[in-house]
Amino acid sequence: MINKTKYFLFSFVPKRFRKILKNFYYDFIAYPLHALKNRYFYGVPDFFDGIALETTTYCNLRCEFCPNSKYPRGLKKNTKLMDLHLIKKIINELSEIRFRGRVFLHFYGEPLTDERLPEILSYIKKKLPKNPVQINTNGFLLTLDKYKQLIKLGVDKFMVSQYGKTMPVPIKKILDYLKNKPKNQNKIHYRVFNENSSGISTRGGEIALEHAIDFERPICTYPGVALSINYAGDVMVCCNDYHHTMDVGNLKKESLMEIWKKPKYVKFRKDLRNKKFLLPICKLCVGKNEKT
Repeated sequence: MINKTKYFLFSFVPKRFRKILKNFYYDFIAYPLHALKNRYFYGVPDFFDGIALETTTYCNLRCEFCPNSKYPRGLKKNTKLMDLHLIKKIINELSEIRFRGRVFLHFYGEPLTDERLPEILSYIKKKLPKNPVQINTNGFLLTLDKYKQLIKLGVDKFMVSQYGKTMPVPIKKILDYLKNKPKNQNKIHYRVFNENSSGISTRGGEIALEHAIDFERPICTYPGVALSINYAGDVMVCCNDYHHTMDVGNLKKESLMEIWKKPKYVKFRKDLRNKKFLLPICKLCVGKNEKT
């Protein structure tokens, strides 16, 4: 609701004043509200709204806007799976702190290649029955039968991203199936990206985007609102930290709250909110090529 209000207000503001308005919005509206909510629910002003789990590193595509197109990490022969015991440990900890946010199954791997997905989803819904669960996918493996199965298991939303000119055949079948089911149409979101698209990220400088070089983000809030965990249990400071350049902790050895409250990690997030981009990937990153 806040984002819709923000973009509605921005639409009436001349472009030359939008940067000033963005700074004001983040500094005096968005973050204070976020901090107030977090203090009430978690006892700290700075807490994540979403958590992403990389259950597998394997991806069946090599999209040009993803670092997997440049490195062998996502190849099938290099597949690494997040241990089921670790997945359950993370979910248990989220349940214990009464986490209210969204659970994402994705990072740089394609979650639908993980055959353990039904078991993982069942456990998430058992421990976090009220939390929305989202799967981010390229859609090529999301058959209609698979879609129906995963919806029954508790998936609330599929975010399907297309980086080419052709819609995956399975997605077309699902969209046709949903035409007469308006109540379920919000279960799947389909978006097409190209280099000029709003929302394309440079992935911490890994991906060159010609049209994003002039974009300046007023502040960066990604690490403070979203937590990404790779297959090995490493807490990533940002979803764009493909190479795990900053180590803040591993969930095989520590708890979520222990890692989140580490002075080093707290300072990093605070620096980003204060527009101090000190990490090399932050200096190279231009965020998203967002158009307002």
